[in-house]
Amino acid sequence: MTSEERLIAALRGEQPDLVPVFAWLNPLVPRWATGIRPDVDPDEAGYREVLEACLQYADLVQDWYFPSGFFNTVWDVQQRSEQLGPERIRHTIQTPKGELNSVVQDRPGGGVEKHWVTSVEEAERVLSIPYVASRPSLTRFLETRERLRDRSTGQVTVGDPVCSLSVIDPELRSLWTRTERDLLVEMMDVSFERIMAYLDYLLENDVGPIYTINGPEYAIPPLMSPRDFEEFVVQYDQQMIARIHDYGKLTQIHCHGRLSRFLERFVETGTDSLNPLEPPPLGDVVLSDAKRRVGERMCLIGNIQYEDLSAASVVGVRAMVSETIAQGAPGGGFILSLCAAPYEVPLPEKTARNMIAMLEAGREYGAYPLCL
Repeated sequence: MTSEERLIAALRGEQPDLVPVFAWLNPLVPRWATGIRPDVDPDEAGYREVLEACLQYADLVQDWYFPSGFFNTVWDVQQRSEQLGPERIRHTIQTPKGELNSVVQDRPGGGVEKHWVTSVEEAERVLSIPYVASRPSLTRFLETRERLRDRSTGQVTVGDPVCSLSVIDPELRSLWTRTERDLLVEMMDVSFERIMAYLDYLLENDVGPIYTINGPEYAIPPLMSPRDFEEFVVQYDQQMIARIHDYGKLTQIHCHGRLSRFLERFVETGTDSLNPLEPPPLGDVVLSDAKRRVGERMCLIGNIQYEDLSAASVVGVRAMVSETIAQGAPGGGFILSLCAAPYEVPLPEKTARNMIAMLEAGREYGAYPLCL
């Protein structure tokens, strides 16, 4: 099987020749590491040997993020940026109802100090931005996918409506599920209409074959309630996934957090797969339990916690991989994966060594029929 055939078989719940192994890295494309700036030198960053191991052992994915937020409009938002210090930037845009700004930390893994929306007034400014459909060129993605067809699989990542609420301060977003719920729903409805138009554009131009949906983690407790998850995630994502399936493409939902109690709800969205299925203590997904409950209805992707891998010995990593495959891979419908993209610069030598050990062990233990 080619790598693409292997990934597609797993996403369809089938048993390929090998358990697919995914490491969030693709040395064949310019942005070789998720979360790492493309101008970072792999040697200086400590990633060179890991990237070489990915070429040998991993199933590579060419991911293209398609922006689908409120600011993705051809209408001129007149954005300007101002350096506030060595690692702080303020972004400002003009809307028909006034100015909006955010402050971000300008470094790998940096966060947001001030979100675009911290008041109802600012939310109304976001909604006032006129929408003119953005139709960026797909040439680079399609040409790269064709060039790498035998070595990498094309994937597009889009946000769902609850993901669009990331413009709002997180604590305020949670509070508003009680005090400004109608406003949140209005924002998601506006976003949903635009997202569906984006999807049509991508699907009609054969982008894919994999679509990753980001956002449901914003509606996982303690940020929101189970009721919020049904209203803010399931009803919208069901329609997105149905549209993607209409074109014969495959889906995965990306959701961090403690989501064991929501596994069946994710099945209800119709998704083909779910990642990263974080184990305890950071998450609460026991892979064998997830396999028993939903493993015949969607592909499971995970569940090697990045922090656990970083702290383990090589022997411990190999045992971790063996146990993960034993729990998730029987019968197919499973992809071995880290729960997070490597983000450290430089990458610690021990973590690099352990990532290579994970990739090697994934191939060694992942051949069907399994012999563990």
